[in-house]
Amino acid sequence: MTTVAVAGASGFVGSQLLPRLATEFSVVGLARRSQPSARGVEWRACDLFSARSTLDALRGVDVAIYLVHSMMPSSRLFQGDFHDTDLLLADNFARACATQGVKQIVYLGGLIPRTGFVSKHLESREEVEGVLQASGIPVTCLRAGMVVGPGGSSFEILRSLVSRLPWMILPKWTQSLGQAIFIDDIVNVLKAAVLNPEMMGQTFDAVNGETLTYELLLRQTANALGKRRWMRSVPISSTSFSKRWVQLFSGASFELVSPLIDSLQCDLPQVSPAPAIAPLIRFPTFASMLTETLRRSPAAAPTRPVAARKPKNVRSIQRLPALPQVDSRRITSEYMAWLPRFFRSVIRVNSPVQTQRVSFSVIALPWPLLILEHIDQDPGGDRDKLHIVGGFLTKTTTTGWLEFRQIANRRYTIAAIHEFVPALPWLVYILTQAPLHAWVMYHFGLHLGRVAQSPGLALALSGVTKEDKHVDVTAEER
Repeated sequence: MTTVAVAGASGFVGSQLLPRLATEFSVVGLARRSQPSARGVEWRACDLFSARSTLDALRGVDVAIYLVHSMMPSSRLFQGDFHDTDLLLADNFARACATQGVKQIVYLGGLIPRTGFVSKHLESREEVEGVLQASGIPVTCLRAGMVVGPGGSSFEILRSLVSRLPWMILPKWTQSLGQAIFIDDIVNVLKAAVLNPEMMGQTFDAVNGETLTYELLLRQTANALGKRRWMRSVPISSTSFSKRWVQLFSGASFELVSPLIDSLQCDLPQVSPAPAIAPLIRFPTFASMLTETLRRSPAAAPTRPVAARKPKNVRSIQRLPALPQVDSRRITSEYMAWLPRFFRSVIRVNSPVQTQRVSFSVIALPWPLLILEHIDQDPGGDRDKLHIVGGFLTKTTTTGWLEFRQIANRRYTIAAIHEFVPALPWLVYILTQAPLHAWVMYHFGLHLGRVAQSPGLALALSGVTKEDKHVDVTAEER
């Protein structure tokens, strides 16, 4: 029997998809924490930030469905943007799929505007498509607009606004063209895509063909709820006020609301469903979706979920300029050489050639700030990982790592710190070490940008062989 794994299995779409898949396939649900298997679904613990955890979770899988979108922080302190996190998670997933011999990846992304403004949210969805496709595995990309159904975040935000606001100011973005699809229909499409030769390696707009604006969505929702609402259009295009307004009256978090509101400025494609999708659409209008949603869930679902307790660690992810001709080990070496030059006789980086360890220290102090140990694990050179194994600034010696990673055939470069537990008191760390790290990585990115724009510098950097060891680098030597 075909084994299908679902990443994002506990989310809105995933929780509806699992029982449908279980009627025909052997199903594996991937979640952060393992849970008892039930109703034909085997649950496996999978931390998508960990390449090893992701690889283990996909063992024996034939088809992998990817429903992950990272708009919420995953640690007590998170530094970075959701679209950079999306790149890293998708890369771990794609690498694991390729290693485990997965035959097909099915990805639920977002509709991409044909012209005009494209939000970071939708741009990120398209980037994830490219990362998954770079695995060399046939990828079925399903691009959808708002998925409507009881418990879906976009619809519940819409319902909360209409329920709580008797008067509504409609900015310009409410005239943008949108799309909606019912939860049952997108589940049907996802299931139909599994090992379907007509859909393998193809990209589809998962739409029902109805032309909508966001003002129309609001008015139809008010009618369905039996609410008389005064709505007035205003010539305001800024979304800053709208984000805070929606956050206040919907109860949803700002991290969720902000990218969604930005995406509402986009005009989404108004197309008819493709022949492979059209027979699977049972709800051709938003009005019919509203009727069915309210029949199943007449009361509003809570839009502010109970926040899961986040681990007391730090995650920091920054996107750096792409250097296609240079592997990640060379980027690590360049960082070690650049850092003491940047701090001008303050920071010393020491990496003896006979060891795999790197230490960072302040010249005036006798003990190292951090000690990192290099891990040889990526024969392709696209990921260089160093475990944090000691130093004054770390509370633990068995958690935390720094990595430089190149993604999608070196189209993107990421620097990241994971699972780091600071030794400094939390408030002191937030006010000192955390912003300093972000500032340093920003300037290292500027440095790599200059390298990328200078063919001579880039050639010199790439000319160092992979076998070369890190050399001792001190401020005095530089």
